[in-house]
Amino acid sequence: MTDVFKIADILVSHAVRVHGDEIALIVYHGSYASGTATSTSDLDIYYVPDDGKAESLSTTFVIGDLPFEFECMPWKVLENIANAKSRNPWAVSASMVANAKVLHYRADADLERFSALKARIAELTRSESRGYMVERGLEEFKTTLFQLGQMRLAVAYNDMPGLHWAGWQFICSAVNCLALVNQTYFSKGWGANMPQILAMRQRPADLETMLNGILQPQSPNQVMEQADQLALQVRKTLLAAQASVAEPADAKEAFVDFYFDVHEYKTKVLSACERGDRLTASAAAFALQQLICELMNKVDKGFFGTDFNLLGEYLDGYQKAGFPDLTMFAAQGNLPALARQVQRLDEKAREWFTSRSVELNILESEAALLQLLDRRDPARN
Repeated sequence: MTDVFKIADILVSHAVRVHGDEIALIVYHGSYASGTATSTSDLDIYYVPDDGKAESLSTTFVIGDLPFEFECMPWKVLENIANAKSRNPWAVSASMVANAKVLHYRADADLERFSALKARIAELTRSESRGYMVERGLEEFKTTLFQLGQMRLAVAYNDMPGLHWAGWQFICSAVNCLALVNQTYFSKGWGANMPQILAMRQRPADLETMLNGILQPQSPNQVMEQADQLALQVRKTLLAAQASVAEPADAKEAFVDFYFDVHEYKTKVLSACERGDRLTASAAAFALQQLICELMNKVDKGFFGTDFNLLGEYLDGYQKAGFPDLTMFAAQGNLPALARQVQRLDEKAREWFTSRSVELNILESEAALLQLLDRRDPARN
């Protein structure tokens, strides 16, 4: 039986002898770090070099039928993992830092830096970091939808291997969304993670059924049916999480310096309408309405509309204010009506802002500009 730690000693000794002060840390993680290794377990080991150094140390090999990878993990990669921003799913990468054990460190400062990353991961599992982790989950959902699109392309091209691979990537991303909003990560490989996945409180009730339907489908149609359902259910979970961390803002705070945007986009819409440029008029109208909806939802519901949300999901505040639906007139291509409605929006926005003490910063003269600047940034005596 191969002594994996004897192999580790060889790797550490060689790294220190050849690269000396360029290596900050050498650590191992996985089953040996958690105490669950078996006779068939490999040793997961990586080193942390100074930026751009010791890249030649990275290697892979097999001894005694066990695979080994001595992986290079720069500080930036570890920092991204610790902040749930890694390209690798947080669900399975966080343990590479959180559960790692140190075999070698160059100096106390390196050990302290690594310990700080462990502490950051622990922080992200606590209630005070819930808002941040929900944001990360919403961001991850973009990858989920991308992989769902890849699955559709694979079906269209009758590419079954492509469908299976995209399906697996889709599952990894969908589960990662759930792990992020549940503020948890998995300590074992995928095969042993199902109990941890099903233990998450915020998840679709029939998650296991949908996962099995994607991994072991009877037909491409069944795979897509299960994938569509999983995407909708994960999104429903994310919407609930987004609402749970909402914190309404005061209109004066949310819309500071904002009337400039209303005026700018109004001018763009009117100019485009006047010259019959439907595309430019529509683009400016869409952008203006979305910006206002985004900020009004922060005031009304407590969260900004984001790329994750459909516009209709953060439209309530805009509608309650009685603002006109520019998107409808833009989509119809009715430029005269769109021009009238954007002017109406400008008038109603001024009224709404003024009633809530939001400054418009409409200035009469250079003297008024100087007064505004002095009020915002008074001179130091």
